[in-house]
Amino acid sequence: MREPSRADRCSVHRDGSVLHLVGDIDIGNWSMLRERVAAEIGAGVRTLDLTAVRYFGAAGVRVVLDARPSGGTLTVRCAPAVYRVMRISDLLDEEGLVVTDAAVERGGE
Repeated sequence: MREPSRADRCSVHRDGSVLHLVGDIDIGNWSMLRERVAAEIGAGVRTLDLTAVRYFGAAGVRVVLDARPSGGTLTVRCAPAVYRVMRISDLLDEEGLVVTDAAVERGGE
């Protein structure tokens, strides 16, 4: 069995104005993801769905910060672990971002 490449660790697919990221965002793939996310936001994406992201650290924070649209708002739906990183990074009130915890939206935690 082959080890997945860094790019394989996170898949990206668009559904209308929502961009879904699935997997891990790390130092090995953040640059590629930043470019893809920025391009999709430029093409009309207004929601970044990170509810299926398993690993999210400083590299993930950088992807989100660099993705903010100029003069607009990006909604970021987070898995609980991603939301925790966003909260610790003091990004819940960041201009241009609306950060939500998907577990709370579903009535969980």
